Amino acid sequence: MERLTAGALAVALVFLVSWGLDAQETAQAQGTVDFDIDPEITGNYADTLGTVEDCVQVDIPSPSFDNVSDYNIDIVVSGDTQAPTMYDVSLNYDSNKVHIAGPGTDRLIKLPEGLGLGETLPDRVSPYVASASPFMGEGIAGDGTLMRIGLDIGASGVVVFSLNGASETAYTSDAGSHPITLDSGRLAINDSCAIPPVGGIAELPDVSGLAGRNYIALAGIGAAVAALAAGAWYARRLLA
Repeated sequence: MERLTAGALAVALVFLVSWGLDAQETAQAQGTVDFDIDPEITGNYADTLGTVEDCVQVDIPSPSFDNVSDYNIDIVVSGDTQAPTMYDVSLNYDSNKVHIAGPGTDRLIKLPEGLGLGETLPDRVSPYVASASPFMGEGIAGDGTLMRIGLDIGASGVVVFSLNGASETAYTSDAGSHPITLDSGRLAINDSCAIPPVGGIAELPDVSGLAGRNYIALAGIGAAVAALAAGAWYARRLLA
């Protein structure tokens, strides 16, 4: 009986772990869209992504606010399997160092014939909130740039750009609203991208976009461990 119970529990463990991993893949395949900040726009288009950088160093001699963009960054998406019908972003930034300005800002890269809405430019106070809605034609599918953001740079230093979560940041297609993950990016203005140590320990890279990706697999493993413990207790009761 003990061997039979142990064998059954082993099968249950394999099944539950497999179920958790399969469920994770299915959830991602159903349309999870990853939002990221790319501080280097080279190679980025509506349906094409170049290398998405975590941080880029730029030299801006004598930076000062003049309400005109000096440098552009991209809000990019991957996992975009369907053409968008609407999207929203809420972008956080250091208002003491940068403002959002024209002419670099373009809200309609994935909805070129849509209607771009957003706060009046230049936007001097974080967050910058903008969206795109259909007007004529349809959106462009594929991993690529969602919005291009023009930065009016007023001071040196490292600026961290991040996005507020649902529903302030959202992606919708004909299939409905998609689940999203979020990643941040940094721009080092007349500064270094190197992350200084904090309290003698080097600061870890941003992993916020990974937080929700493994919860189903972990839940499956947790359920398997609970089942194994319960089975072992039951086997001991039978043999007692």
